[in-house]
Amino acid sequence: MTGAAGPVPNGAAARGERRVLLVLLLVFAALLMLELPGSWLIEPDEARYAEVPREMLASHDFVTPELNGAHYFEKPPLLYWANALSMRAFGLTAYAARLPTRLAALGTAALLVVELETPELAGWGLWAALIFLSAPLSFVLGRYNLTDGMLTLALTGAFFALRRFLAARERGARGTGALAALGACVALAMLAKGLIGIVFPGLVLLVWAAVTGRWRCVGEALRSPAPIVFLVLAAPWFVLVQHANPAFASIFFVREHFARFATGEARRAGPIYFFVAPFIAGFVPWTFVTPRSVRQTVDAWRGRAAARPDELFFAIWFCVVLVFFSLSRSKLLPYILPAFPAAAAFVARAVLTRTESLRRALVVHAVTVTIVAIVGLAYGVASGELRRYHAVAFAALGAVLLVAGAWTGVALARARGRRALLPAALGWAGVYLAIILALPQFADDLSAHNLALIAARTTGAEVVSYRCYPQEFPWVLRHPIAVADYVAELGSDGVRSPELYWSRAEFWKRWNSPEHLVVVIKRRARAEFDASPAPGTSLGANRKYVVLANFPARDVSPSPTR
Repeated sequence: MTGAAGPVPNGAAARGERRVLLVLLLVFAALLMLELPGSWLIEPDEARYAEVPREMLASHDFVTPELNGAHYFEKPPLLYWANALSMRAFGLTAYAARLPTRLAALGTAALLVVELETPELAGWGLWAALIFLSAPLSFVLGRYNLTDGMLTLALTGAFFALRRFLAARERGARGTGALAALGACVALAMLAKGLIGIVFPGLVLLVWAAVTGRWRCVGEALRSPAPIVFLVLAAPWFVLVQHANPAFASIFFVREHFARFATGEARRAGPIYFFVAPFIAGFVPWTFVTPRSVRQTVDAWRGRAAARPDELFFAIWFCVVLVFFSLSRSKLLPYILPAFPAAAAFVARAVLTRTESLRRALVVHAVTVTIVAIVGLAYGVASGELRRYHAVAFAALGAVLLVAGAWTGVALARARGRRALLPAALGWAGVYLAIILALPQFADDLSAHNLALIAARTTGAEVVSYRCYPQEFPWVLRHPIAVADYVAELGSDGVRSPELYWSRAEFWKRWNSPEHLVVVIKRRARAEFDASPAPGTSLGANRKYVVLANFPARDVSPSPTR
């Protein structure tokens, strides 16, 4: 499925541009994988998605996910399995827990290269991969241990398989192989995050058929190998987990899908335009050249894909994801990550086929990031936050590299055309490098890792979380912890061990007994302990949590250093 190609540079210039694109892709790939010691898992999500596979490895049960010794049915198992495999190979480390997500980001970029590189439009895939890896939101989420990265890889594979099928039908071919690949990728998407793995490819196909009038493709897809391959790959886990846990289906499908979408039960509601500003900010510097791709998409829509089928396909892909989550009553920023490969694809095409100057877009980008960098750095210094974390030099480095890259792009705009975008993108690589270097400085407040190490040094004391659940404690301690007066997502089917899950009355009874306890609480709960007969001895704290003991501090080993 291809459209008009636009101007093609001469051979030497094209080869030079290709080499530069490959170098920049390697730079962003290296930054994606780079991690300094002390970059602990961030609370709560990263620690949760490390602890569940750790417990799988400990129990040898890869069917029923557990978190802190209780059933955890909020997400399907693909990320848990991938993380468990990584941990078995590389050890129980933060890097091993994040590695599958980072490989998924690189896999998504690789799919863009493989599927979009064509002789008719050389460089399309390389530009799209660069855009995807360099955009702030997709880069950050590509490093963060969440299910959305794995989902994005699977959905990107599914959408490209669907694109291959539609292109085959345009040529009069059957597209059987593409449909089998579609079924496999949809199965992986289902195992990554649930029903949206089916919903999104289905909606894209239906909207495409409605716009182009090619309704026959829908029936052909349903009568193809795609559903069979999907069932063979996706069904076994759902059957096994339901057989072992009768409450699974009602929790996973009803509560975690339909109730989250249609109600405010998850307490993540937002206005319908919730994702607009994050996309605009999270897609820079490419946001500033997006209007060209929008105009091409409008032309494609009006022409019912006759001349520009790819622009229409990628626009439908992007809009389906964005509109679906905009209508949902549960909204989180990572949800729109599957839209980023589509945005990268049609913006890359617009960059390659653009004939007018990019200078105006680059000037707007340079002015914007200069103002943001100066104001942000000044605020960080004036508020004392950067000094608190000894991060002034890192922030200054990122700001200087960002602004230098942006204005270099402006200086090269007239002479180098679209290649002037490359130093602007490289400026963002400087920002990411500064953040990676600074991350260990923020680790104590972003993570509960060092507080858990303090608790681990209290030999013979039981560790309890009171009215909260710091996800990193069981990960660091390598075993579940007692949880008092708190349930939330832990054991949503009601299956919980009484040895690990205490009532408030039981906690206070044991806290005031000779038994040695170490408790982790949120700062706002400290007043409850201060007003009690046994306020406890403070062992450590960060901005979110406080660790107390009901015995003298002299019985505790020295606190670890960062």
